Amino acid sequence: MPPFLSDVHVVSHTHWDREWYHTADRFRQRLVSLIDDLLDDPPRNGESFLLDGQAILLEDYLAVRPERASELSALLRDGRLEAGPWFVLADELIPSGEALVRNLLMGSEVMRRLRAEAPRVLYCPDSFGHPAALPDIATGFGCEVVVLWRGFGGARWPAGDVVRWRGPSGAAVLVYHLPPDGYEFGSSLPLTRDTARDRWATITNSVGPRANAGVVMLLNGADHHARQHGVRAAIDLLAEAATPVNVRASSLRAAAAAIADAATTSGVPAIQGELRDSYGYAWTLQGTMATRAAQKRRNALAERTLVRDVEPWLALAPDGGTRGRRAVLHAAWKTLLHSHPHDTLCGTSIDAVADACDARLRSVEDQSSGLRSVALHQLVAHHADEARCSPAKWQPAVLLRNPCARRRAGVVELTLRAKVADVAVGPGSATRQGTRARVGAFRVANMAIQVLSRRECIELTESAQAYPDADIVVEARAVGWITDIGGYVIESRPQRGPANVVVPNPVRATRNALDNGRVRVEVADDGAVSIEDRATGRRVPNVIALQRHRDVGDLYTPAIRDTLDLPHLKRLSLVHRGPLRGEIALDFATGARARDRGRCRVTLRLDADASLVHVIVTGDNHDRDHRLRLVIRTGLESSRTIADAAFTTVERHALDISESDARMEHIVNSAPLHRWVARVGTDKGVTLFSDGLAEYESVADGCIAVTLVRSVGELSRADLPERPGHAGWPAPTPGAQCPGAYTAHFAMRMHGGDSPELRAEIECGADDVLVPMTGETLRSNLREPLAAGGLELHGDGLAFSAAVPAQRDGWITLRCVNQRDTAVKGAWHIRRPTTEAVRARLDETPLGDLPIRDGIIHFAAAPREIATILVR
Repeated sequence: MPPFLSDVHVVSHTHWDREWYHTADRFRQRLVSLIDDLLDDPPRNGESFLLDGQAILLEDYLAVRPERASELSALLRDGRLEAGPWFVLADELIPSGEALVRNLLMGSEVMRRLRAEAPRVLYCPDSFGHPAALPDIATGFGCEVVVLWRGFGGARWPAGDVVRWRGPSGAAVLVYHLPPDGYEFGSSLPLTRDTARDRWATITNSVGPRANAGVVMLLNGADHHARQHGVRAAIDLLAEAATPVNVRASSLRAAAAAIADAATTSGVPAIQGELRDSYGYAWTLQGTMATRAAQKRRNALAERTLVRDVEPWLALAPDGGTRGRRAVLHAAWKTLLHSHPHDTLCGTSIDAVADACDARLRSVEDQSSGLRSVALHQLVAHHADEARCSPAKWQPAVLLRNPCARRRAGVVELTLRAKVADVAVGPGSATRQGTRARVGAFRVANMAIQVLSRRECIELTESAQAYPDADIVVEARAVGWITDIGGYVIESRPQRGPANVVVPNPVRATRNALDNGRVRVEVADDGAVSIEDRATGRRVPNVIALQRHRDVGDLYTPAIRDTLDLPHLKRLSLVHRGPLRGEIALDFATGARARDRGRCRVTLRLDADASLVHVIVTGDNHDRDHRLRLVIRTGLESSRTIADAAFTTVERHALDISESDARMEHIVNSAPLHRWVARVGTDKGVTLFSDGLAEYESVADGCIAVTLVRSVGELSRADLPERPGHAGWPAPTPGAQCPGAYTAHFAMRMHGGDSPELRAEIECGADDVLVPMTGETLRSNLREPLAAGGLELHGDGLAFSAAVPAQRDGWITLRCVNQRDTAVKGAWHIRRPTTEAVRARLDETPLGDLPIRDGIIHFAAAPREIATILVR
């Protein structure tokens, strides 16, 4: 059927980057005026003003104008103002799938508080690409239409503006694709007949040939624009010029419904996979993954802590998460989500915005630590008030925890403390300081221990009923060996007693080699590193390299130029000898000039009985306008690249675009890095795990290059051949040169070729690297040794995703992902008594009851399904 155009829905809107070239506080001042105007002169019935699909704007406005809440609520209920379903318009490729779900849950919650509902449209007008699982996420919230722009369009995609997008599970949404000029194509509509006719000709030339459903959404607005003056008259003039095409003022709801209705009769093409290619159509801006790299890593660590090491313990606590606990958890997530808008998390903002983001991430870390402590203490029946009043009865114990939904054994990360002296505080305290005691060797019952470092510090023992008890303590960082601990179990062990544990495959370490019988790492005196799989004899030489290039780009787009001096190896040293952990450190000098050289240390770590080799990079960046990468050589030139992504894995291929497309924007060969990326051949493979850096490049020679530091000093430049023109308002960003410390933690594993079983092993490896077993001394413990908690997921190919207090009192939400292309039978084992279990959507809408037998919840997961279960 040839393209035709019958209806144009004009939707007035503003695109609101909450913080960008101004701070959130500055932009909020404009937002208040914008919404005041809408409340004073509301859109007519059947029309709306769209507040950019994000509910945070409502909270920002009401923080200043709380007295207008009822007026705002009334217009939202009438549909004359539209907001949500997002809480914030987040970058979609950097956050985890769970963070995107929390974003939508919080957006719904804001709308409910105002007694309104968001349009059932996932509105994504400016995200720098979209994950493959977005259709699954959208349908999980009842959204059947997605509006988007970047990441899709051009020669390699279907030509129409409406397509059906299938997610990994087969869930499908209708995509309405904005024109090349995006969400501002309908801005500033003319107010005279002649100019309206000219504008209509421009509109039809652009959208007419692509209108494969015959219905077009014309967004009337742009970045931080208030409602257009005279917009009603302008739409009337455009409607007159467009006759016989029907042009009318409309709403996002009405436009999406009309597009969906038209698509059912016209037929539309289908697509699948992630959307990261709009070259030649609109700027794709895939170069932001390494901008302000340390901040992205910090965000990933904060997300992972909340999802894997806070929420499950709260869910498993005896009360399952009281309203007060859920409120405090909600506050931590809200703080984190404030840093997820795409111009914030992407790093494409002024330095003041980045500073505010850093402050929020520090706050999330602090909130998470407090929440976790409360939940763990509740699980082991530790009462702070009782303990604070009974210091003579303290029996120091180590609280071991397994933040993983499967049983594990192996090395545990330990923080052990022992008292040195009392600390007195207050008037006269100078003469009341305690006598120092000698601290002997650290021990934990039935654990082999290797102490890595010791220091003195102050520890406070607190309660709600008294001042803290302060002590000088010796704090030891150590590793221990545990033979078995259940999934999401916390176990207390006395900080004393014999080990009586045989450690399998202990590490033997020298200055030049680490070996545990499963893997051997050798380091030559010139710094060349080789890794050998002892079972197969497979050896990869020259595995690790550091790479530096000049980068004259901006915060949106890298502009890589000449190769800079390679880091110079200064020293090779043995850090830890084993038997639980061996470490070798390679110290490099980096920088353009000798007097400016920063340090870079690459530490190679091997643990007992492990098949993973850890690579920890720390350093100080003293250079400007450059890119520093860690390069992992796999020896697999002819191999595929598979990578972790939100709720799924993706296979990525190198793009090939035309010269004309490249004149608009060059291809950025790097890609988003979540937890891991692998190069796999027919019978060999290598997986690289990363703890949070967001950009990798899969190089044709088989290497994987991960960006450690990308230093640039301009928000936007207009003179880049890679992307001619400004992508944002120009501003200096000296903070984006990333001076000072940086760090990253990787692990590498050699294995066979791709298979469902291998991907399950990779998932387990990601847990072992990123959510290790840990233990910490509770000096004020009063209880006998015990084990508490307990949550395990069983089923081939099922990957844990979340265990969190649900929105309804007395319920918890369990979520996993079937990583296989076949249906899988699964089971959740929970130690707590359960009375009811139901299948649910991602938004926690119940779908049907599930059987519980002997405390085990049985379910079936469809191929690639994100399976959500509510448990009471």
